[in-house]
Amino acid sequence: MLVSLSFCVLLAQFSNAVRPTNSASHHFLRPSVPKVPLHDPSGPVVRLDDGIELAPYDTVYYFDQLIDHNNASLGTFKQRFWHTYEAYQPGGPIILFMPGEFNAESMTGYLTNRTISGMIAAQQNGSVVVLEHRFFGLSNPLPDLSAESLQLLTIQQAIDDLAYFSQNVHLPMPNGDKLTSDLNPWVLVGGSYAGALTSYTMVNKPGVFRAAYSSSAPVETIMDYWTYFEPIRLNMPQNCSADTQAVISYIDSVFDSGNATAIQAVKDNFGLGDLVHSDDFAIA
Repeated sequence: MLVSLSFCVLLAQFSNAVRPTNSASHHFLRPSVPKVPLHDPSGPVVRLDDGIELAPYDTVYYFDQLIDHNNASLGTFKQRFWHTYEAYQPGGPIILFMPGEFNAESMTGYLTNRTISGMIAAQQNGSVVVLEHRFFGLSNPLPDLSAESLQLLTIQQAIDDLAYFSQNVHLPMPNGDKLTSDLNPWVLVGGSYAGALTSYTMVNKPGVFRAAYSSSAPVETIMDYWTYFEPIRLNMPQNCSADTQAVISYIDSVFDSGNATAIQAVKDNFGLGDLVHSDDFAIA
């Protein structure tokens, strides 16, 4: 949290440093950027061509996904998804976005043209789907998170989820049962882990998706990626970086001490006193 705030401060300072002034020696020409009219996500959802009102973006739908793609006899679970067809025209693609390791309830913005998935749909007259990743949010193949259950949380199962969904879903829209990926073009979209998952899927399931957009996809697995914030630390004001490091060192020393009272005090100070596990506090 502290690092993120410091980065915002640094970014603001940098922006002020490069802002044009009235001086001729500091005259900058702003590049021409096309402006996309944005929809108000809090307003009613309407079809772009005829104004017919559709279901709100936060309407939840459920798909019967296979618990184990290697053993169909185990049955299915309810995988949540969100959907809109406000820009769709017959023949347009289905844009499938999987947020990855998140509860997808907060990701309905990806249905709109405020994000790349919605922009692609608006440009290509497509429909957008946000599909929740297995074992995240409320899309749980099994009723617990035991080590045995989590054997089904694999890259391959997630890839198979994407393919099976695209090949079998009946979308909640006119002719939604005739828009599977064997009958209609589908475009897969993802960023970060989901971007890597998108790339893996295109290789592992050739021909299922017509195209893909992979953003910021990790290409190397690093278990202890401590250098993630290192560029920020090195480039923020030194007094700020020193303070941040002092806070981190103090918190580390408290948690390493095993002093339950001191640990609870630190959690309470951040408003996270109800968290039981220290690693949950660290990631928060």
